[in-house]
Amino acid sequence: MRNIIRYYVVGLSYKNADLLTRGKFSLSKLQTSLLLQQAKSDGLNELMVISTCNRTELYGIVEDPQILIDYLCKFSKGTLAQFKEKGDVLSEQEAINHVFQVGCGLDSQIIGDFEIIGQLKKSFYNSKKYDMVNGFSERLVNSVIQASKRIKTETKLSSGATSVSCLLYTSDAADE
Repeated sequence: MRNIIRYYVVGLSYKNADLLTRGKFSLSKLQTSLLLQQAKSDGLNELMVISTCNRTELYGIVEDPQILIDYLCKFSKGTLAQFKEKGDVLSEQEAINHVFQVGCGLDSQIIGDFEIIGQLKKSFYNSKKYDMVNGFSERLVNSVIQASKRIKTETKLSSGATSVSCLLYTSDAADE
């Protein structure tokens, strides 16, 4: 039987995990680099990592989402038990829809917060440095950027929206 490769999003966000738990799963620049290097060495071709005070998520194409969960737990201070309790696993269309909702500010604590689109772009370019994005991720991110621009220019969704500061976010990883 042939294994099927699918697009997955795994992670934690403000919706399902408190600040302390999210802090355990946060990834510094160094941790993210090491994770991407390990994934590349293991043969993965598509993987992006977003780690902010409101979410830490891995977006990738793999045979089994457990692969991404294991990377997240290995390179953060979070445990598998904590992930099973608070984490999310999305696949295929649900995962793609999630990336659009995140990038367009619809999955933010303040609806219309477009700071995340910059973080998504940064994640994409970081993964590109490690040759961890290919056609699928590039088309997806470009589509999300275009959708975000349209929302900004054609709606009033972003009027007055500003990002919630994460002043309480005390994870050491955030400073690295």
